[in-house]
Amino acid sequence: MKHLMRIARRSTIALTLLALAIPVTSGTASAAQLGGASSLNALIDQLQAAREVVQKENLGAVITVVGQDNPATDPVNVQAAVTQAFLSVGGTVQLIGTFDFGACSLCVIVPGPVTISGVGDPSVTDAASSPATVIKSSGMAPFAILDTGGPLGNITIERIWFNGAQTMAIMLLQVRGTFNFLHNRVSGIIPGNQFRFAVAGASVGPVPEADSATITAALTRLGTTDGPKLTGAVIYDSNIISNEIPMPVGDDNAFAFAQCHLSRIQITNNVILAGEAVEIEGCRGPGAVYIVENNRITQTSTQSNMAQLTKSPGEIRRGGHPAAIKPLDSEAALVIIRNNTVDMRKAPPTAVCILTGNSNEESLTLIEGNTCAINRQFAVLLGGWAGTPNFFNPSYMQNAVIRRNRFLGIAHLGIALMNFTYLRNAEMTLINKGNDNIAYDNDVRAFRAVRAAVDLGIATRDNIIIDNFRGPIVNRGVSNTIDSKRNITNRGDLR
Repeated sequence: MKHLMRIARRSTIALTLLALAIPVTSGTASAAQLGGASSLNALIDQLQAAREVVQKENLGAVITVVGQDNPATDPVNVQAAVTQAFLSVGGTVQLIGTFDFGACSLCVIVPGPVTISGVGDPSVTDAASSPATVIKSSGMAPFAILDTGGPLGNITIERIWFNGAQTMAIMLLQVRGTFNFLHNRVSGIIPGNQFRFAVAGASVGPVPEADSATITAALTRLGTTDGPKLTGAVIYDSNIISNEIPMPVGDDNAFAFAQCHLSRIQITNNVILAGEAVEIEGCRGPGAVYIVENNRITQTSTQSNMAQLTKSPGEIRRGGHPAAIKPLDSEAALVIIRNNTVDMRKAPPTAVCILTGNSNEESLTLIEGNTCAINRQFAVLLGGWAGTPNFFNPSYMQNAVIRRNRFLGIAHLGIALMNFTYLRNAEMTLINKGNDNIAYDNDVRAFRAVRAAVDLGIATRDNIIIDNFRGPIVNRGVSNTIDSKRNITNRGDLR
């Protein structure tokens, strides 16, 4: 009982993509060839000079830019306005109409605290009823965030429809303050070679050589050349992300981070069509808080190569990716996954609703109030997975409270803490030592597991699962308690 109470008390607490291969088609122009970002070096010079002058006039200026639907002028005009608003301290750029950024990559660099706002609200379901600012693009990352401000600064992009881009719409190169992405719509992203993102937290990876050199120069003169570049906070709220262009195979992401050091990640109230809606991999910061709440997610049918690179000993079937919600190898103090609705019925057979694992023994995870609708995919909840070199290390779920969720349909597995191997690197093998997790009061009446409703590996310990699951129960661990014959909704000692 003390064990139960200790875990229950935890549950009451108010609860960048680094080194990703981001290819760009050979026809995409580099930063050195573009208006807007092509002038990134000129922008650096301008900002350097401006830092030597105290900006006393035009504080908080509002600059309005009307789209010309012309790739020869729109990126240049928006970049000039963003730079001016940043230098005015607390400035705002108001974008009106339709902007065509053409095939440029890194078209507009946001150098620090500024608000970039469109008109209308493209995040409403019927966008036609709310005419909005539109930015068209066929290049990679028409917007890039290179935050040179302090920890209290805010960069906000709101009420803009990003329609089209190559691989991703927004690239986070550096975030020192808070980056807000609010009431936007992202659609028409053209898949790259194995990757697609709406917004990606990224360090400089194998982007085109000219772009990489330009970004490195920018980070050298304005930012952080080594060490963590994503150290602030991000808030993504009330956006619509639609990866509607078919992508047969690859990582089909909406919001993605890897090896970041963000103090807070908050992803709330979004409507998302993607293979992996929220991907947080290998991020560090033992005091960080991650909140994934009130999102409506539909998984695409995109196959994931990642699932084919791993295997669970004794398990014939492969699985684990794509995962609709995936905070994995996390060092955060608190992870909240709450009140999300995930429809994975058209996802590939290897798919998972929630995949989580933490590397901080003191961390707490709350998985509460989520609905997962499944149609013979791999698992509802996987508590751990093998590592992937340069992305994340092996990790397993610990100190998690899993309650008041609803599982609908048929899956291979229900809740599983299993060992996994990474076929190309033995060091990435996961020995799942998942411990001190408790699952109770979940609605599993309309759920059935084929392989195992609960599967706890040989190294797991001190886990408690009290739910009336239908399907085999596998418990190879130590001091685990599984009671699948009853539900404890009316018991007060676990609340």
